[in-house]
Amino acid sequence: MDPIVNDGTGVLWLVLVICIAFSAIFSSSETAFSSVNLIRMKSYASQNNKRAKRVLRLSGDYSSILTAILIGNNIVNIAASSIGTVIFTAYFGASGPAVSTVVLTILILIFGEVMPKSIAKDKAESVSMASSGFLSVLIILFKPFIFLFNGLKKLTERFTKSDSQPSVTEQELKVIVEEIESEGVLEDHESQLVRSALDFDETTAEEVLVPRVDIVSVEVNASVEEMKQLFLTERFSRVPVYERSIDNIVGVLYEKDFFRSYIQNGENIDIRGLLQQPLFIPPQTKISDLLKQIQSVRAHMAVVTDQYGGVEGIVTLEDVLEELVGEIYDEDEEIVEDVQRLGSGLYRVNPDMAVEDLFEEIGFEPKNFSSDSNTVGGWVFELLEHIPEPGEQVSFEELTLTVTDLSDQRIRSLEVHLGESSDPEQQD
Repeated sequence: MDPIVNDGTGVLWLVLVICIAFSAIFSSSETAFSSVNLIRMKSYASQNNKRAKRVLRLSGDYSSILTAILIGNNIVNIAASSIGTVIFTAYFGASGPAVSTVVLTILILIFGEVMPKSIAKDKAESVSMASSGFLSVLIILFKPFIFLFNGLKKLTERFTKSDSQPSVTEQELKVIVEEIESEGVLEDHESQLVRSALDFDETTAEEVLVPRVDIVSVEVNASVEEMKQLFLTERFSRVPVYERSIDNIVGVLYEKDFFRSYIQNGENIDIRGLLQQPLFIPPQTKISDLLKQIQSVRAHMAVVTDQYGGVEGIVTLEDVLEELVGEIYDEDEEIVEDVQRLGSGLYRVNPDMAVEDLFEEIGFEPKNFSSDSNTVGGWVFELLEHIPEPGEQVSFEELTLTVTDLSDQRIRSLEVHLGESSDPEQQD
C-alpha cells in the first residue's frame, strides 16, 4: 500500500473537512447578510448589542463583505478539490481525479452550499451576528484584493451606468405589509392604516370631494331664519355661502360665529362680516398638499373649481383625514357601509364610493379596466352611455351591476353581483 495512504491521508482528510466547513461558513454568511432584517438589527443595536452594531456596520459596505466571502470561498473550494484529488489518487490511482470530482462536487454542494444557505436563510439574524467578527477580520486580511475589485467595479459602472433604484419600491412595501399582516405581526386596521398612508400622496381632491349636487350651501342674501334652520336641520359646523349662483362662493359661514352673532344681535346680523375666506383649489391637487394648505391658512374646507371657475365640489378636513384613518362618523350619525353583502356574491353598493375601493372590498381583479370616472355610479353611466332606468343592468367581465334606485338623473343605489361573465367577448 502507498505510504501516503498510511501516513498522510488522515491529515489530508482532516484538512479536507476543515475546507468544507469553511465553505459552509462562507456560504451561510453570504446568505445571512443578504437577507438579514436590518430593522430588527437596528432594534438590537439600540439595546447596545455590539454584534448587531457590527452587522449594521458591515452591511453598510456589502460589496466588501461579498468580495471577501467570495475570495475566501473560492480559496477553500479550490483547496478542497486539490486535496481531494491527492487523497483519491492515493486510493484509486489513475481514476482518482475522476472519483474526486464526483465526490467533492456532491460534498461541497450539500455541506458547503445548500444546507448552510438554507439554515442561514431561516436564521439570518443569528448567523450574521455569529459570523460578523470573523468577517471583520477577513475583510482586513483581503483589504488589497477588495480595493482592487471595488476599483474594477467602479470602472465597469462608468460604462454601464444606470439610474439608481430605491432599495424598496412603494409596491414592494405594500407587499411587505400584506406579508407581515398574514404572519400576525400587524392587525388588519394597522396594515390598512399603512396602506392608506402609502396611497395618500397619490390621491387627488377630485377623488374625495363632495360633488356639487350634494353641497349643502346657502345664498348670502337668505334670511337669518333660513340660515338658522339650515344649521339646525343639517347639523353642519360650517357651510359654503354663495351669491346668486353656487359657482360664485363668497365665503364659508361657521355655525359658532352665526349663533354667537344671532344671540347678540338677533335678526340684525351682518352675514358678510361673518364669512371666512374660502380656499380654492384645482381638482388635481394632491390631498397631501391640500392638508398642508388647510393647516397653513387654518381652514377646514376647500372649494374645488374647474378650469372655467365653476365649482366641482368641496373637500373638508374630515374628508382628507378619512383617507388615512377610514370613515369618521359623528355620534348621532347613522353608520352605513359602502358595501353591504346581501348574499353569495351579491352586494348593495353606495354609487358614490370609489371604483377601486369596490373592487378591493368584493375581491374582484379586473383583467382590463379603464374609466374616467372616480365613482361606481359614474362608471355605470360610462358603461351604459345613457341615463338608466331603475332595474336596468350592465355587465363588466364577471360583474353584473343593477341600478336599484335613481332620482334626479342620478343613481342612488346599486346592486352588484360577482359571478361568471355572461359576455362572450369578455370571456375570451
